[in-house]
Amino acid sequence: MEAEWVEALPLLRQKFGDRNFSTWIAPIRCARDEHGLRLEVSSRFFQEWVTRHFLPRIRETLTATNGTAPAVRVVVAATNGEAPPPPPQAAAAVTPPSRQLRGPKIGRLVPEYTFDTFVVGQANEVAYRAARSVGECPGRRFNPFFLWGGVGLGKTHLVNALAHDLLARPPRPRMACLAAEAFMNSLITSLRQDQMAAFRERFREVDVLILDDVEFLAGKERTQEEFFHTFNALYAAGKQVVLTSDKPPHAITGLEERLRSRFEGGLIADIHPPTHTMRVTIVTKKAAVQGVELPAEVAFALAQRSGPSVRELEGALTRVLATAALKGVALDRDLVERVLAPITRPASMPSADAIVDAVCQHFRLSVADLKSHRRARSVVFPRQLAMYLVRTVTDVSFPSIGDLFGGRDHSTVMHAVRSIEAKRAQDPQTDALVSTIETELRSRMH
Repeated sequence: MEAEWVEALPLLRQKFGDRNFSTWIAPIRCARDEHGLRLEVSSRFFQEWVTRHFLPRIRETLTATNGTAPAVRVVVAATNGEAPPPPPQAAAAVTPPSRQLRGPKIGRLVPEYTFDTFVVGQANEVAYRAARSVGECPGRRFNPFFLWGGVGLGKTHLVNALAHDLLARPPRPRMACLAAEAFMNSLITSLRQDQMAAFRERFREVDVLILDDVEFLAGKERTQEEFFHTFNALYAAGKQVVLTSDKPPHAITGLEERLRSRFEGGLIADIHPPTHTMRVTIVTKKAAVQGVELPAEVAFALAQRSGPSVRELEGALTRVLATAALKGVALDRDLVERVLAPITRPASMPSADAIVDAVCQHFRLSVADLKSHRRARSVVFPRQLAMYLVRTVTDVSFPSIGDLFGGRDHSTVMHAVRSIEAKRAQDPQTDALVSTIETELRSRMH
């Protein structure tokens, strides 16, 4: 394996995600010849897929890690039909922090994670606007900037976008962008090698420090002490500090009070799970990055069937696109249903009766009203919404849903589902309402 390929592998894993990396990148073997780097794969289909969907970003990553643009091509290896062996275990190691932190060079930024590709909506608008504001006045406005939210909701995308924005503004800042765990590992290494002076200089001389997953510091007294002094040095010098976590400062158990108070001294912004409309936009953009124009009905079905986070949405898209390519079938809603239905249903999904009760409570209706044949709008919309939720959250069939709602025909249920889908796509208030009830149902299951 060529050294530059081995060095790029951790960045490719971060850029493409674990599923894409394991499926398409890990099996590749790299060699060098007179024409440049040769990426060897096992079949012509594999060659076409990697060339079409991944090769441009592979070239970008190799250019970023080596400083020059190498000639790269994907070829079918002469292996008698056998897949090339996976890369050595060492290839998955994290890039040493010292390489990431020297001067303005950053090894961890994802090129496509920019403000232009970030989908903004009710769930993340405050965080987005705050990040843009920090980019305009680093160190003077919203310092520190503390961003928190659940796993896979876009924190990494947003801080990468902020870093790209800062690096594009002259003068180019010196920046450190790393995970809290990498900070601790670098500290331990420096202590063992008696290089604490170099460690402190490396971190305290930057203009911007972006530390991801600061909840990792909890309970680690020596690391917290060192970061406390690093934070103070940067803050006193008017340098920008950006922090991310899966929870707000007050909820991080084991975090020293002096650190907590400093984290709370700036702006705390949170990111919520995206609404359905946002999810449709996100999955459409993710597909476009891979060169796929996603049909509207497929984007809608993916947003409906995948998990609550952006990361799960991206994983669902990857599975569907890979299945369509590998089996040579049409990219349509039926494919989404076939691929995702077995793996996206919760182990303990709410019952149809629980959904009906939740809708009745929200609209202050009786179950008898919802199942009646009254056609007043105050009843028709909640009834259609309940039918939609029963269909999308449970495994109940259209005919069975019709029976549940007063013996209605399955075509009536199908019309109700399509009606709510259309309203969600066109009306943000309806989308937010449905998301609220879906959240209430999920909370009842925990």
